[in-house]
Amino acid sequence: MTSPVTRARRALPLAAGAAAVLLLAGCSSSGTPSGDATGFEGVELTVWNNIDFDPYQTLQKGYFESCAEDLGITVDVQTQSGDYTTSLLQAASSQSLPDIALLSTDTQLPQLASQGVLADLGELGLSTDGQAESVAALGEYDGALYGLPVQVEDYALFYNVDAFAAAGIETPPATFEELVTTAKALTTADQQGIALPGIGGDGSTPVYFLPFLLSAGGDPADPESEGSLAAIDLYKQLVADGSLSKEFVNWGWDSIDQWTSGTAAITVSGPWNLVDTSIPFEYATAPIPTLEGEEGKVNLLGYAYGIAEQEDANRKAAAAALVDCRAAEENQVETAVQGGYIPALTAAQEAFVAEVPAAQSFVDSVNGAYNSAELGTEWNTLQQQYVDAIQNATVNGDSAADAVAKALQG
Repeated sequence: MTSPVTRARRALPLAAGAAAVLLLAGCSSSGTPSGDATGFEGVELTVWNNIDFDPYQTLQKGYFESCAEDLGITVDVQTQSGDYTTSLLQAASSQSLPDIALLSTDTQLPQLASQGVLADLGELGLSTDGQAESVAALGEYDGALYGLPVQVEDYALFYNVDAFAAAGIETPPATFEELVTTAKALTTADQQGIALPGIGGDGSTPVYFLPFLLSAGGDPADPESEGSLAAIDLYKQLVADGSLSKEFVNWGWDSIDQWTSGTAAITVSGPWNLVDTSIPFEYATAPIPTLEGEEGKVNLLGYAYGIAEQEDANRKAAAAALVDCRAAEENQVETAVQGGYIPALTAAQEAFVAEVPAAQSFVDSVNGAYNSAELGTEWNTLQQQYVDAIQNATVNGDSAADAVAKALQG
């Protein structure tokens, strides 16, 4: 679940060593794509992505160009600006999709796959071997593999270690009840216990709400599920205690600023903050707290490389070989360490944690994570209903059940 704002919240300082792009020869990650690499001489391919911050875009350009040189391919790597989804759909309708495109797995991949404009990667020899089932499923549509996942995002609790120590709190909260108690103990005249987004319109509020709903055993497709009501009650209690400012309904993706500035002790965010070198205090991460008796679960968003369907079999084979090389474990680890993503390959995840221990909470949540694409276009309606329900409960004082009922009425 992403939005155009996603990239804005990743505008982080350039990580050290960003210019040192790995030059990987003969790399392979997912299997042996069909086609003979010696037959790719003279093939010219175009690659699109829309992630425009560095070091990410510099790294990706370097990977593709190095791999292309090894394969005898000429490649043009382009970073698209503006509305990327619209650009992809327009290119699909005019039969001018790039040979390779980075796709979000919740919206862009299923939209294009449903139109028949993406190649079946399995037929091209690519596979998701080495990935958890939850990750591999992100690249599938209607039983076929249309995108090779290379990176994923999920969510975890971030907390200020110094603030916890000052309050005499030794461990992060593991349950909703502990979160309420801990946030209240951390709340002072100068510090909120927790900061979360509560605004409507930018997509942030429902995205950060879903891990709580899922960890309460809720069904994201059913706002009236018990888990949904429990998660709404959690927000209501946090506001009632003063741990979560009533101003949270005016915060979106920028709610992280409350935490990075030291104004809040706890927040929820994604792995991009793991590479934010500007955070001025010691922090740690922890899994999302659960409703008593439930297992923790988060929503998982992926980014996968898709290949355009076309009649030129050798061109598709060349694109498959290029994607396979780009998806090498070494590349995934470097992208994670410098760009703040979770690698798709399990082995790369382990290597990432070895270099960035705070990533453990994110990696642990990958197995069994919820595939956001299951909501399909229904999410457009559901996300506003969740925002309305949260605001009805926290601002108007409605019970969770009444807050949801009003939200469903529109």
